[in-house]
Amino acid sequence: KQLVEFGVKLAQVELGDVEQKQQYPARLVVNTDQQAHVEASFAGRVESVAVALGQEVKKGQALATLFIPDLVDQQANLSIAQEALNLASQDYQREKQLFNQGISARQDYQRAYNAYRQAEIQVQAARSRLSALGASSGSQGRYVIKAPFNGVITKKDIVVGENISADKQLFIIDQLDQLWVEFILPSAANIHVQPNQEIEFKSLQTNNLFKARVQALTTEADSQTGRLQVRARVLTPAQELRPNLMVNVLLTGEAAQQPVLRVAKAAIQQIDAQQIVFVAKSEKDQIHLTASPVQLGNYSSDGQWVEIKSGLTEKQQYVSQGSFLLKSEMEKGEAAHAH
Repeated sequence: KQLVEFGVKLAQVELGDVEQKQQYPARLVVNTDQQAHVEASFAGRVESVAVALGQEVKKGQALATLFIPDLVDQQANLSIAQEALNLASQDYQREKQLFNQGISARQDYQRAYNAYRQAEIQVQAARSRLSALGASSGSQGRYVIKAPFNGVITKKDIVVGENISADKQLFIIDQLDQLWVEFILPSAANIHVQPNQEIEFKSLQTNNLFKARVQALTTEADSQTGRLQVRARVLTPAQELRPNLMVNVLLTGEAAQQPVLRVAKAAIQQIDAQQIVFVAKSEKDQIHLTASPVQLGNYSSDGQWVEIKSGLTEKQQYVSQGSFLLKSEMEKGEAAHAH
């Protein structure tokens, strides 16, 4: 009842791994499969820019508006073709009516029909050219550049008033929720990484841990030594993760470690310059707790476990949670006794 009241939990000393992970430098990069290089379809002058560097954009959102002289010509050609079609249509309808009444000759009717069909083809061709350029007939030479998908503007090379060429790259849009981690596999023989393996990496700024899954291993990184370049897809995206951010990947040696005696790290307390664990022993209806000195070994990289070199035996019960409260109660009792 007192254990429950104090939030004390018991566990058994067990054999298990105290995993040691080594840290290696890595870098976050954009997933080039989820990146857009936005260019102008033709040369023109920049009239307005609607987005800023680092801004999130949605698919179809306007990025910039250009004035395109060639587009004015294309739209004028469409207007001329439409007017020619109207005239040809009127001529064809008149000749058709006269032909049906037996007044007009067949060749005159056929000529009017051919001219009408030619005018239709010209209009369709002009509209197709505008459609291929991504412009409408009524935009008066203005062309709006739009985002091809949701993402973030990571590069912007466009200002109002400049004249741009058709092949100039204006924006780069990245999907930052699909980053990669890249690193060179260490030459240590006991480190092993394979495709689809899940690994961890740590932010150098915040020490937060994130997960990634290995996608590819190539020898492009170092042709002299043949060491592998590893690319892993980030599984836990976050606002703090950005392209070119330096991080550390945590890798474990391939060789399996021998199981050791281990306890929860939270069980360790220090009393009188000694590391102790509270050992629990049941007698009849009571549980007696004793502070047992221990010799510690390695700590696991995840901060969960600590190796016990001496002082405890396997399956011995110990306080795995709430040991700090027990230590405080013990120190209060000693202080009262000394007083």
